[in-house]
Amino acid sequence: MPEINKPLAYRVSIIESERGWGQRLDEEKYFNSEVEAKAFCVEYNRQNNKEQVPDWYMYASYDGKL
Repeated sequence: MPEINKPLAYRVSIIESERGWGQRLDEEKYFNSEVEAKAFCVEYNRQNNKEQVPDWYMYASYDGKL
């Protein structure tokens, strides 16, 4: 079976975290550049600025180049 060439992409995982339940992958987003992917993470995670960790929250994690 022939291989399919996968286009270059940079992945960001959106992770849901809930106290007592753990973490799970909620969504994956793909970007054309590392700069765009990391900028998305910074902006998305800007909401996580509490002094204490809440019982439920979501965050973006840069996974790197695919």
